[in-house]
Amino acid sequence: MAGQKQNYDVLEVLPKWEIAKIYLRCLLANFVILLKWLYESVKCKVNPTAIMRRTIERTDFPNKPPIFMTDTNLGRHSYVKLENTKLHFVEAGNRSNPIVVLLHGFPDCWFGWRYQISELTHYFHVIALDLKGFNDSDKPHWRFEYTPKKVCEDLRKFLIAISAKSVSIIGHDLGGTIGWYFAHTNPEMVDKFVSVSTPHPNLLWDNVPKSSPFNRSWLEFVQLPMLPEMELKHTADKVLRRCYPHVAKEKLYLSGTNGSMSNNLMEAYQYSFCQTDDWRGPLNYFRNFLFYRIREGEIIQCPCLIIAGNDDRFYKLETVVKSSEFCENFMIKIIEQSGRAPHQEMATEFNSTLLKFLIGKKYSQKPSEMQPTSSRGLVGRMFGGIGTVANNTVKLGNNLRETYAFANPLNGIYNINVSYFQPKQTVLKELAKCKHPQSRKTLALARKIKKINNREKIKLGHAAKANIMGKKLAWFAEKLEGREQPLEPSEFAELIDLYLQRFDEELEQIKIVQSIGKHRANQHASREAVIRSTLGNEKLNFNGGGGLELPDLCDPVQFKQFQEWDGNAASIQHLKLKFISRKLLQSSKPVEKDAKMVE
Repeated sequence: MAGQKQNYDVLEVLPKWEIAKIYLRCLLANFVILLKWLYESVKCKVNPTAIMRRTIERTDFPNKPPIFMTDTNLGRHSYVKLENTKLHFVEAGNRSNPIVVLLHGFPDCWFGWRYQISELTHYFHVIALDLKGFNDSDKPHWRFEYTPKKVCEDLRKFLIAISAKSVSIIGHDLGGTIGWYFAHTNPEMVDKFVSVSTPHPNLLWDNVPKSSPFNRSWLEFVQLPMLPEMELKHTADKVLRRCYPHVAKEKLYLSGTNGSMSNNLMEAYQYSFCQTDDWRGPLNYFRNFLFYRIREGEIIQCPCLIIAGNDDRFYKLETVVKSSEFCENFMIKIIEQSGRAPHQEMATEFNSTLLKFLIGKKYSQKPSEMQPTSSRGLVGRMFGGIGTVANNTVKLGNNLRETYAFANPLNGIYNINVSYFQPKQTVLKELAKCKHPQSRKTLALARKIKKINNREKIKLGHAAKANIMGKKLAWFAEKLEGREQPLEPSEFAELIDLYLQRFDEELEQIKIVQSIGKHRANQHASREAVIRSTLGNEKLNFNGGGGLELPDLCDPVQFKQFQEWDGNAASIQHLKLKFISRKLLQSSKPVEKDAKMVE
């Protein structure tokens, strides 16, 4: 690893005045907690029969790990010693396969990936790591042990210890934040990165919703040592159940040793956070990460998959989507009916998306499951379904083709992911046999892979553009079905105005939902923002800009060609398109009624 690149200069610290302001708020918040504790103590002294609130809320947590956390049903339990820190991890799968590292969130441990380990094992060597300070990994007390640089360096040394040159990283929540930092600071060690319900660090800390249990006030409260740990220890059960409300609804879990059944998966989390020291390490991450940002202009080059639930109350959905601005090559997947933990709440859909991103469609799956379902997610509903989300397929007429075109709802730019079009397997196998990374054969194969990727990228770009344009043209074709005469300029303008009103009904429904109760005030707010941004750009282009790219339906020849279009995305190239604006239509002469259609 001597030639590995670690660029920790991309990490920047907040200005000193902002840090001072955070600590002042921290002192105020902790002073309020002290007053509350003092009141309860005095109350108990005055009235001996009174019981302190912390005693009431305290739950008797298990003093030993549940059996399903210690058996080998999910994988082998192993340890790695890094200087003064010992890290625990669960590994599964063939060690000769590519490595996938799973980084859990807060408050969690390796067990949070229970539904992914068994699926990934078929194709990868899976490493589910207990982050430093969590569960069975060592828990250093000192705060400086949890700075982004120190954490990334420990992760780098861990990968070296398990003989991993490069890995794919999947991170959720806090693990996702570490993944963002590591992909920026150690880019050559990351093949692919998956962020689950985690905004980029530059967007995360200043945009946490007030309704989140870990909002800005909470982040400022935990900056003081000792007191937050003591408070969380006594309210641990309440915090855990608020973070994992879905766990109580999950199906029974089969133990791997004696075949017994247990439906109390919450014991895994209760055991992992039953002592004060169990909270100190995790809180130290927040005591450091809050003050760090990534330098402006730094972009992650490896393929990235950003996954989030549409009902995540812990982070703003728009910040998760906007994190794509820090990725050169990305995809976005919004999982419906899912909250903060889509990998647990909607494991089947999550695993399908994850495997398609990591290895494409070459995994065992029933033929019926290979048919993608139409998404009504945040990105998928953009432009009336023009942008496809993650692995959805666009169908136009008789043409069925995977496009992998992804819309960025924040700026209207379409980004193409090329990771699905892998080079030929024979080339990859030859490359894997090469011993020396700088040999002439290795370099020649690398150039060949790059050439194949570039060729596939060009093909993908053409296919994606055709399908995106096809969705828009399909709307106009439906409205003009059965018409034989070309449109008058005024009729064309009215039709485009109708096209720009296609979201009015949905906006009205969102407004109705938001008016019902305060807790619904922000519901679908991100979706509403996307629609308004999309319509704003389209109206600006049509009314005063360059116009919308469409066939000239006022021209008899182009109108006839458009009416003869079969809806096939591949045949869009035969249609003549031009930018239609309101000004252009107003200056056009009306089509004469006796105009002959050119054969």
